[in-house]
Amino acid sequence: MLTLIEPGAGSDTRIGPSLDKEARLQAWEAEGGKIATSDENMRILIVDNDERSADSLELMLHAMDFPQTRIAHSGRDALMIAAQFAPDVVLLELDLLDTDGYELAQELRERAQGESLRIIVLTSSREHPGRERARVAGCERYLLKPVAALDLLEILQMPV
Repeated sequence: MLTLIEPGAGSDTRIGPSLDKEARLQAWEAEGGKIATSDENMRILIVDNDERSADSLELMLHAMDFPQTRIAHSGRDALMIAAQFAPDVVLLELDLLDTDGYELAQELRERAQGESLRIIVLTSSREHPGRERARVAGCERYLLKPVAALDLLEILQMPV
């Protein structure tokens, strides 16, 4: 059951489970998930115009003990949030409504100005021939949705 959780001042509204963190982790473990040491300081920006998909991904990241997340539902919002949040990782859906995902990846990379920024494409489009284009735009991985929690965890834990 999902409930609306009111955030503190200046943060985004989130939809979160009514279960506490420990209960969510136990449920995830019961479904085959595993607890691993995460980098709780890793800041992750999710960019996806599909609100359900973005919210589900955020819940999965929180269950994996990555608490510092933000969601952007458009390229314009992604740039504004990234400027303030300074993400370490961007999980990017290429098929955005307001901008070209490849151009957004390049812009995020340029604005990072030498800071370590990992851009991982998570796309639902099975017709995307853009793996090479994503690499040229500065993306390190190209994954098709839905991505398994353990696969994402493994990628996030890889050294840069």
